[in-house]
Formats: sequence, structure tokens, C-alpha cells
Amino acid sequence: MAGLILKQDRKKESKKKIVSDKLRELIETNSLAQGDKLPSERELAQRLGVSRNVLREAVVSLSSEGILEVRERQGIFVKNAEGYGVLESLQGIQLLPADFILYQLEVRTIISVPAARLAAQRRTDEDIRKLHECYESFAACPYSTPEELEQSGKWEALLHHLVTEAAHNPILSRINESVNALVEKNNLILHPNLVTEGGWMPHIIAQHAKIIKAIEERDSKSAGDVLQEHMMESVKMMSERHPEVVARISSPILLM
Repeated sequence: MAGLILKQDRKKESKKKIVSDKLRELIETNSLAQGDKLPSERELAQRLGVSRNVLREAVVSLSSEGILEVRERQGIFVKNAEGYGVLESLQGIQLLPADFILYQLEVRTIISVPAARLAAQRRTDEDIRKLHECYESFAACPYSTPEELEQSGKWEALLHHLVTEAAHNPILSRINESVNALVEKNNLILHPNLVTEGGWMPHIIAQHAKIIKAIEERDSKSAGDVLQEHMMESVKMMSERHPEVVARISSPILLM
């Protein structure tokens, strides 16, 4: 891996976006395939000229898309060198923000609630370790500025991703990799509005703790029920703040 090629920056974007793009280029330019190992975190950070924290954020983002995989005590590996397909199709959907929120919540409820129940039955100790690690970052992330809200939303999206991954269904995992990008987009739209509601963020942080606890205790019913409650409460909160949006909801899934 000594001769890795990295292209020059083309735009002034956020550091994490630049690093994510460079990692994609590294995979493409060096013809890395599924299962190939990337250089160590320290070496990558030095080559890219960024801090290890920024690199980790970029790796988390690409992991949630199913492109990279971090293996404990082993390093960073290519999971899906292409990493596109359905993801790019979903990202290209053009919808009004209100319509997007409702449609993606409907899809996520269909997929993630049964997945959480499966996760409680199939989870491994490593799944639990990853969930706790992600949860700690999510719970500790401040949410006062737009930048902090964006990061908080990404940690929450990754947490939902890890719950579905713990179901250990490869087809479901591939679908989830695509849907997870929608979760980040949803959080970017919703969080700035909902965070002003007193106690909302502490409440959803506590809900995620309950989901993880249920999965850890192999309580499949509670895992699904708490996650569904989380989705329903998002709709309820939106109905109180944006009644004009809720007037268009006709989904029995979201109005159960």
C-alpha cells in the first residue's frame, strides 16, 4: 500500500467531506476491492493532513453507507468498493421537505422496527460494544450550533444503522445502507426545529438507551416497541409544530 495515490482538493468544503471524498478516491484510484485493508488510522491521518478525529468522522460516514468497515483490533477495511446503486438512486429523489420526512419515516418504520426485534435475537457481544460506543458519542454530542446539530444527527443515524446491522441479515443490511443516508437527511431537517422543544433531545437520547438495553437483554418485543414509539413521537411532535404537514399524512403505519 506504499504507493497510494491521492488527488488534490478541488473545492473548499468541510474537512470531513473532503476526507470522505479522498477516501473514496483512494479506493477507486488504487483499485481496492471488498476485504482490502486500508493503511492505519495514524498513517491515513498523516497522509490526508487532518486530525484523527476528523478522519474518524469520515470513516463513520462511509461505514454508514456500507463502503468501509471498522474491525476491532484489525483496522479499516473496504466493505463495498462500489457503495452506490440504490444509495445514489435514493439520494436523487426530489421531494419537498415535508413530503420527504413523512415518506422516509414510513419506510424506516417498515424496515427498522422488525429489524430491531431481530437484532435482539441475533446480536453479538461485538454488536453491543459498537452500539454502546456510538450511543456514548451521541449522548455526549452538544446540539447548540448548526454544526453540532449536524454531528448529533449523524451519530443518531449511525446508531439506527448499527441496530439494523445487528439483525445480521445481509440483504437487509444492504437496503439499510441506502436508507441510512435518508436518516441523516431527515435529522438535518427535523433536529433544528425539534431541538428547541424543552426536553426533546434528552428524551430521544433516553429512548435510544432503552432500545440498546432491550437488544442487549434480548427483549425483542421491547426493542421494536420502543423504536416504534420513537418514530410515532416524531410524527406527533411534528403535528404540533407543523399541523399543515400532518394534514397530508394518510399512512396507517405512521398513525397507528
